[in-house]
Amino acid sequence: MHLYFFLRGIYNRVEMFKTYAQCQYWQWKRINLKTKKEQVDLVQGALRPTIWGAYEYIFPEECLSEVLSVFGITEDLITAQTKLLRMFFPCKPIPKTNIEEAKKIASTIKITGYTRGLGDCKVAGVHVIPIGIKKDNRQKWKLSGFEQEML
Repeated sequence: MHLYFFLRGIYNRVEMFKTYAQCQYWQWKRINLKTKKEQVDLVQGALRPTIWGAYEYIFPEECLSEVLSVFGITEDLITAQTKLLRMFFPCKPIPKTNIEEAKKIASTIKITGYTRGLGDCKVAGVHVIPIGIKKDNRQKWKLSGFEQEML
């Protein structure tokens, strides 16, 4: 899945957000074609610049609600201007069900029994302005031996 958004803020803070976003790992569910069983791997989120200074973040589709939570994207950030911007990007609106689900997901995680945890991508002074999402195709990829989302 692809999430399109703009970032607004002080340059070094925006760079910090971009670093945090690229350090996030997500569970990627695939079906092994030989065993027909689901396999879960970790895949790193990919961030790339796109037109007009916007960004595109690539991650597994099942993780959309978690990505929204970790990025701090809420319904009030979706404005009339972002709806208009969707005409220029190959994307659709973020489903309200995912935005509601994201409210219930903790953006940071403390790992019980360990001294480490997982942080979010929220950086003071940086505003994420969501534009929309685009789904990837799912298919059997015989070269890898999996049926998977083609990230």
